[in-house]
Amino acid sequence: MHRTHYRPLETYVPEHIQPCSKPASDLKAAIEAANLGDMWSMILTLDYGVSEVEELSVEKQDEFLNVMALLLKAYQS
Repeated sequence: MHRTHYRPLETYVPEHIQPCSKPASDLKAAIEAANLGDMWSMILTLDYGVSEVEELSVEKQDEFLNVMALLLKAYQS
């Protein structure tokens, strides 16, 4: 008999949602080290309308941090 393990529904994470691999403070430090701090502030202010990441909802924080992680990766390669 084949047994299958099912997770409860409340632990479901859609596959299109990828949590950011780095916490905000680590990512911000990496952004600053790459001289992209102005980009961080500009994107946060113009695109998200806030001055601090903590002012965003959890979903928007993840979205912003993923954008910044991709930007950092693009500038490092």
